[in-house]
Amino acid sequence: MGPDSLNNVSVETSSRTGRFLGGAVVGAVVGALVAGLIVVSLGDAQRIYVTEKIDDTQEVALAVGAVVDELATATTVVLDAEIVTDSDEVLTPHVQMTDAGRLDVKAVLAAVAPSVVQIEIETEDGGEGQGTGFIISPDGQVVTNAHVVENAVTIKVMLSDGTVKFAELVQKDRTRDLAVLKIEGDNLPSARLGNSAEVEVGDEVLAIGNALGLGDTPTVTTGIVSALDRQLHLAGNRLTRLIQTDAAINPGNSGGPLVNAKGEVIGVNTAIAGNAEGIGFAISIDHARPVIETLQTGEVPKRPLLGVNIMDVEMLDETSRRQYDIYEGVETGAVIVALVEDGAANAAGLRVGEVVTKFDGVEIETVDDLVEAVKESEIGRVVKVVVVSNDGSIRNVRVELGFTEGAGG
Repeated sequence: MGPDSLNNVSVETSSRTGRFLGGAVVGAVVGALVAGLIVVSLGDAQRIYVTEKIDDTQEVALAVGAVVDELATATTVVLDAEIVTDSDEVLTPHVQMTDAGRLDVKAVLAAVAPSVVQIEIETEDGGEGQGTGFIISPDGQVVTNAHVVENAVTIKVMLSDGTVKFAELVQKDRTRDLAVLKIEGDNLPSARLGNSAEVEVGDEVLAIGNALGLGDTPTVTTGIVSALDRQLHLAGNRLTRLIQTDAAINPGNSGGPLVNAKGEVIGVNTAIAGNAEGIGFAISIDHARPVIETLQTGEVPKRPLLGVNIMDVEMLDETSRRQYDIYEGVETGAVIVALVEDGAANAAGLRVGEVVTKFDGVEIETVDDLVEAVKESEIGRVVKVVVVSNDGSIRNVRVELGFTEGAGG
């Protein structure tokens, strides 16, 4: 398979009898993801689409289920609601560890479960799906995954006491797979958000969610943090800073909380490895929080965009190097293999086959270096990009960065 090849996506669904939507409900969507730091690469050249990495594809299952054929058509509602508060009056209580310093499952569950909701959706074409969410404000704002509510025209939420409410989509960001919903209510139990920077490998955790839609009460599983700072590709979007856990996460768990021994949410359960056991992933709450706060206002985050497709020079064979006319003496850097027509790089005069070696003063040796440098920059900022051109000369090109919708991985 050449550097321009893309892997196919296989879809598999299962069904059950719905609890409060009625009829058959899709129980899982099996899609194509890539665990870039977990699954061994097959060796094909990596590629970046508008500065986001696309790796080789291995089968990974979404921990969720919604039929996804068309764009979402749920109503978007702009709210004036306050951003998540840390007031103890509205948050679930802190939990003490056992005398042995272990996670007290029953105590954590008692504290957190009231804030966890089960989500079921209907799509315009009659499809149905399910997932999980958790309440983050006493007036009924709910966090879940964007893919849980993809294509939803009707969203229903069941609270821990069995009450069923219609929900409206406040906003979602597919690029970080997060969404905020709104249900009617006052003084609703709200989850306490923790600090994932304090999480360590080996910490005990608990996952709560609508696993496989097995009943009217959520499924609770326990495990440990298996690894930190993992990366995945979910529906073409790169997700970074993920928490890996061996707590059982199953279809329907998506959007539910990963909780520490204090009863604090440290992650949003998102995906599971389809070709392995005990490998689940959650978006770390520190990485999710700023996106959630923006979504709560009804806005979608934006990020700077260079507007190039790039590849690691060192991963290209001689045929590919000739194809892109890369200067023979260049061994490291990010080579431009395509330009977005109306993008910043194209407007500035960057060319296919040129190798980026420095971005705004940052040395660039790999695709990841450039991705991170662009991400850390600012929309509208004029940056100096140093490239080795096709004839070996060094060019300093000034580029005014554009933007794209979504916070990115």
